[in-house]
Amino acid sequence: MFLNRFNDLEKRGFLDLALLAVRADDAITTEEVQFVEELRLGLGISEEDFVQHILSDPDFERAVASFELDESRRLAFLELVALMYADGQYDPAESLFLRRVQAAFGLDEQVARLHHGWARRYMQLRTDALALISGTLPMA
Repeated sequence: MFLNRFNDLEKRGFLDLALLAVRADDAITTEEVQFVEELRLGLGISEEDFVQHILSDPDFERAVASFELDESRRLAFLELVALMYADGQYDPAESLFLRRVQAAFGLDEQVARLHHGWARRYMQLRTDALALISGTLPMA
């Protein structure tokens, strides 16, 4: 959503974290693929570069180190939390991954809870918007 705020190094680091996130539970869903594609477009990364990233072996420590500013860390965490809610399933492996990112970024529990609350609301609004666009949202 605010991915244009990242510098080039942060964009690569975030993409690595996003790939690690969707792989965390060993089950990549259609919704996660669609959300990652939206992230790719938001980052301005070409499809060719994206494919190379997918084929690479993302490194967690290198990815985390690419974020020097607290604002960038919070933004990356926010987007990763939303990604984990993309398929409506938030399982223990995804929770463990996000806790690892939270610790690496030095985010406290209250901040993490706020990120989770926002992500759940955002994903509901996103789902509603897609239903409006497709004409499948029930009329009230």
